Amino acid sequence: ESASRNWLSSATTSRRPALCCNRPPGRIPLGTSRPKVTTRPWRKSTGGRGSMTLCDKSIAADLIILGGGCAGLSLASRLADQDEAMRVVVVEARRSYEEDRTWCGWRTGPHFFSDCVKREWHEWQVVTTGGTFRRGSQRYSYELIKSDCFYEKACRVLSNSRSANLILGTQAREVSESESGVVVTLADGRSLQAPWVVDTRPQPRVLEQPWLWQNFVGYVVDFAGDCNCFSNDIPTLMDFQPADGSVAQFVYLLPLTANSYLCEWTQLSPKRSHLPLIEARLVKWLRQQAGSSWRVSRRESGCLPMALPLEERRQRVVSAGMRGGSMRASSGYAFHAIQRWAEACTSAMQTTGRPIAPLRNRLLEALDAGFLRVLHQKPAPAADIFGRLFSDCEPDHLVRFLAGIPQSEDYWPVIRSLPWSRFLPTVPQVVSTWCKA
Repeated sequence: ESASRNWLSSATTSRRPALCCNRPPGRIPLGTSRPKVTTRPWRKSTGGRGSMTLCDKSIAADLIILGGGCAGLSLASRLADQDEAMRVVVVEARRSYEEDRTWCGWRTGPHFFSDCVKREWHEWQVVTTGGTFRRGSQRYSYELIKSDCFYEKACRVLSNSRSANLILGTQAREVSESESGVVVTLADGRSLQAPWVVDTRPQPRVLEQPWLWQNFVGYVVDFAGDCNCFSNDIPTLMDFQPADGSVAQFVYLLPLTANSYLCEWTQLSPKRSHLPLIEARLVKWLRQQAGSSWRVSRRESGCLPMALPLEERRQRVVSAGMRGGSMRASSGYAFHAIQRWAEACTSAMQTTGRPIAPLRNRLLEALDAGFLRVLHQKPAPAADIFGRLFSDCEPDHLVRFLAGIPQSEDYWPVIRSLPWSRFLPTVPQVVSTWCKA
């Protein structure tokens, strides 16, 4: 992530989809740390709440989750871990899971995937033309979660459950609601039935101002021997580069090991950018910094819509993940917000049998719209604004604000750090947006 990378890449196939129940889903090419689980055959349903049959044309469940990415797996694995009687079916288009992204953010509390955290730091920095601003917090750590560990744990929990199932290699062709429930027709002709559906699938978007696209390409770069040119062992959240006609461009740099780094070139732009062009800029920057003494061991890329979710009026289908507003529009952080939602949704399912959507803070959404509106101004103000935020605002206030869980005392320190001459004209629009919400 430049902030957090939670869009999903889907793979389609003409083969019969893989079914995952009590076993890993197909091939998981994640190195040597493959989860060891016991394979058990399909069992005919005996009619109990905690049993189901996926071999039939019609499958009944208590909850259907569309999309087996970060949000879908976070909810499904919690339900499988805490409620063996809850019949959950996850539908995912890809045929297998691979290490395809890195999630990062500030840990503001424990979460189900805490054991998947590979690195954490209590210091971080932002680099602008006005200087390098190094800040830190003893209370909140900035943590890195690798997707391979996340996928393995989620698949292992689902595989060990007798009532939670993951269907790979297919997708929903039609979702039909009625007063009593939802019928999901899959591309392979089978149908799923449940009282409720949680939809985490990404939506096609066309963005208008003030919203932006966060376009990025990242390399995991390995250095040979003593050729490492990056001396810092703390994350560089933003190393601002010339905007070149975009709203902002910066390099995101995370130390993974002594000789391995995640290096990402991120561009904020009103339009989806041509990713090969962004990749060329990343390669040029790496050559300027390190010459030719590096090699790429993994690549990740994507285009994130930095925008509020689309309004969807559905009675028994709950939108979640990026689709439901878990990603912060002004920053792109989403992983920890998804974990908070998954925990709350699990509790709701256990007590009421009904899933809930992510909690939305309408004041923060109005402030995000005003913030992004200012970023469109010329000359590009992003480096100056973020430099002021990280240099002038006390870290704990800023962390809670960026993480989407500000306390009442956090708003003023953040607002006070901003250049008022740029933001004052947006106040009427912010107030209007907040009142309408």
